[in-house]
Amino acid sequence: MPSDLRKKKRLRTGWRCFALATCAVLISELPAQKPVYSATDEQVRAAFLYQLAQYVTWTENKSREPLRFCVLGNDKLVDMLGEALQGKSIQERSLTVGKVSGLEQLAGCNVVFLSVGKRKQLQELLAHWSYPPVLLVGEMDGFAELGGMVNLKIDEGRVSIEINLNTVRRAGLDMRSQLLRLARIVPKARGKP
Repeated sequence: MPSDLRKKKRLRTGWRCFALATCAVLISELPAQKPVYSATDEQVRAAFLYQLAQYVTWTENKSREPLRFCVLGNDKLVDMLGEALQGKSIQERSLTVGKVSGLEQLAGCNVVFLSVGKRKQLQELLAHWSYPPVLLVGEMDGFAELGGMVNLKIDEGRVSIEINLNTVRRAGLDMRSQLLRLARIVPKARGKP
């Protein structure tokens, strides 16, 4: 190979290395960028509640009435759920969202997310619950064992669930096997029906 060609080849290789090194330095000096989108816990909860309801059958199916989602104790979730469910339906039923403030209001709901802060508060609430056809969903250690139906666990955007089939059936609800395969089925707590 003639010496002129070798010089040109070395020069091109040199420029390429320089360009790559310059790009590497420039990229390393750029500020770290945040991900384009990351869901908030409320967005994850809202999406989960919508998906969950699609795998539940209410034996007292009043197909012409809207399917009512209610939230006790989490105002942000009420707003997020309203946005997530807007214009959607489940089993040909329109969807509504409401905030409830007490046990007496829960019987008018189909899906309830209970955001109670203390175990004792949950125990008191469930001690007076007669298990009408309302799906009780919570997010607390031991929620399903205490008499809740579906316990939601969110860890870094990943969702896992626990289901108490005894309380689900006691309320006259049925869950599809596809959902049950994804869940950990909890045994009933001692002294609980």
